[in-house]
Amino acid sequence: MVSILSKLDMDDIEEKVWEPYHTSGPGRPPRNPLGIFKALMVKKLRQIPSDRDLYRRLWNDPQLREICDIEDHEKPYHPSQLTRFRRKVGSDRLEGIVKGLAQELVEDCVMDGETVTMDATFIKAWSRRNPKDSSHGHSDPEARVGRDGRTYDLGYRAHIAADADSDLPVAFTVASANENEKRHAPELLDKTLKATKRRMRAVVADPCTQAGGSGLRPQAAG
Repeated sequence: MVSILSKLDMDDIEEKVWEPYHTSGPGRPPRNPLGIFKALMVKKLRQIPSDRDLYRRLWNDPQLREICDIEDHEKPYHPSQLTRFRRKVGSDRLEGIVKGLAQELVEDCVMDGETVTMDATFIKAWSRRNPKDSSHGHSDPEARVGRDGRTYDLGYRAHIAADADSDLPVAFTVASANENEKRHAPELLDKTLKATKRRMRAVVADPCTQAGGSGLRPQAAG
């Protein structure tokens, strides 16, 4: 993981994730946005299932704390801080960062992008349900109720394409949790083709993602 992060242009990433934050004036200074970004990278690379699980691991693993720029006297990044980071930085800026990273890693041969896996993961919204419409969030009105494992909860769903050999994310899109995966498969496939410079030759996906005429077929990379 350290080797992978060392290959990335962190100066450019740091500039992008700091853009939506204030650096002077009243108010408490934000937690280090670059450190939070690294924590989210760790979550993906180590396949940590939730923000809360990441929070617990950052308490107990000194190496992870160092990777994520957490000082000895500091608490780990709380799940609510991770949610605020995603909201502040925004999906468009994060998508641009991921796209740039994927291109760097392909060029450096860290990942070849020939075989890609596609799946979706639930992201819990830090909001209670709207009392007038329980399918919507109250403080986060764009959040919707969707399946989270065996239960239903309020949140979003990140639709992610990852390199099969390295498990590194290649492209993603975020939507409300009630939207079906196959609806976003064509867009995700198009983004993946661009990120891998059309090197993709095979796609591994849940049968539900391929259903319904999504056009998600390995030969689409040809």
